[in-house]
Amino acid sequence: MKMKNFNQSVFVIAAVMVFGTISCSKEIDFDKEKYTKYRKYVSPVDSVDQTHTWQLATSRSYQFTVNVNVGTQRLEVYSENPVTSTEAEMMGRAFVKDGQQVTLSVSVPSIATILYAALVDNDGTYTVTSFSPSERYVDFSDLIAKKEEPRLASPKIMTYTYCYEENYPEPGDYDFNDLVMRIGLERTGQRQVDIHVALAAVGASGQIAGALRLVGYRYMDIESVVAKDGKTLNVNVPKLSYGLILKDDILQEGRNGNGKKGYGEAVINLFLDAHWAMGDDIETINDEFTRKKYNVMRSFSDPYDQTYVKTVDFTVTFKSESGLNNLTQEMIDPFIITYYMANRIETHLDEYKKAQTLYNYEDNVDFKDIPWALRIPTRYFKYPLEGCQIGFRKRTEEGTAAMFGAYMTLGHSFGEWAEDHRNCLDWYLEEYATANQVW
Repeated sequence: MKMKNFNQSVFVIAAVMVFGTISCSKEIDFDKEKYTKYRKYVSPVDSVDQTHTWQLATSRSYQFTVNVNVGTQRLEVYSENPVTSTEAEMMGRAFVKDGQQVTLSVSVPSIATILYAALVDNDGTYTVTSFSPSERYVDFSDLIAKKEEPRLASPKIMTYTYCYEENYPEPGDYDFNDLVMRIGLERTGQRQVDIHVALAAVGASGQIAGALRLVGYRYMDIESVVAKDGKTLNVNVPKLSYGLILKDDILQEGRNGNGKKGYGEAVINLFLDAHWAMGDDIETINDEFTRKKYNVMRSFSDPYDQTYVKTVDFTVTFKSESGLNNLTQEMIDPFIITYYMANRIETHLDEYKKAQTLYNYEDNVDFKDIPWALRIPTRYFKYPLEGCQIGFRKRTEEGTAAMFGAYMTLGHSFGEWAEDHRNCLDWYLEEYATANQVW
C-alpha cells in the first residue's frame, strides 16, 4: 500500500514563505492559507476533529450533605476507596462541619465510572460512600465504610501530566516530550493550597522557562507563595538564563490587569531554565552551559542524559477562602515560554491558547489541528521517546488507515481520538503504549 503523495518541496517553500515574514517586533505575521496547508502536511493525522478541545478530563461540581454527629473536619473525594485501596488518589478536599451542605469541584477524567467521598473526623478515621461522576447531589446515607482508618496514612494527591512541544508557532514533531511535568493540587488549609510540581523530562534543544497562572485569581488576591524548605528550581541560575522570565520572584503579576497594579492574574514562577533545573553538576563557562536532553532517550550519548525527576512544592496562601472549593486542574494554566525570533512566546493548553499572560505578541495561529500542549489525567503517563510521534494515523491510497507511533493500539489510539474527540478517551493508559517508543 502506498501513502498519498505530497509535494514536499512545495510545502518547504511555503514554510519558508510563511515563517520568513516574521519580524523582530512583537507581531508574528504570516500567510495563514500557506501556513494551514503546511500544518496539514506535517500533521500526523489526516482529518483532525475541528471541534476538538484536547481535554481528557473536566471539572465537575458536587453538592455534599455532611452527616451530623460525626465530628467531621474534612470532606475528601477520591479516585478509589481510600479505606481499601493503596492506589486511591485524593481529587479534592474541603473543610467542613457536621450537618453542613457544601459544594466541591473536582477534575474528573473522562473514563472515570465511579468516585468516592469520605468524611474525615478528628481522629483521622473515614466515613466513605461511592457515587457516579454524573451525579450532582451526594449524601452519606448509603455507606460502604464507616469510621475506618485508610490504608495509607498519607493518601496520594491526584496528579496530572503536562506535555509540551517547544516550536510554537511552528508545527512540532509531535513527540510531546520537549518539556514534561507532573502537577498535583492539594488543599491544605482554609486559605491554603499546595502545588506539587515534578519536572520529569526536557527534550528541547533551546531554553524553556515555565510558569503557572492561577486562572481568575488576581495578584492582589494572594497573600503569599512560598517554596517549601526554601527549595526552588532556580538555584544559582546563570544570568543569561533570565531572558524568558526577567526576575526570580516566585509570585509574579500577569499583564491582564488593565494597568491597575495588583489586578493582573497571579502567576507562579516554576523555573527560569528547564535544562538548568534538570541538570546535575552543570559547569558554566562565561555564564553559558551545554544543554542536554534529559529523560527522553535510553542512550547516554550526547546530547542525551538521564537523571532523576526534579521537584518543587509551593504553598499558596490566599487572602480569602472564597472560591477555593472550586480550584481544579482546569483552573490552573501551566505554560512554557520560549524564544521565537526576537519574541518571547508562550505555549498554553488549548483552552488558554490566547492568554498571553506575561508577554504581548500578536498572532493568528489556531489550535484546530494537533496542539502544542496536552494535559493527561494521570501521574503515570508514559510520554514518547525522542523522535517517536505520539500517534500517526493517515490514509493510504487504498483508503486504509496506516498507524504507528507511541499510542497506536486500534480502538485505543491517539490518532482515532484526534479524528473524533468522543472516541478512544483511554488512549493514554499504559496498556496501550508501544513499549519501545515510550519512556
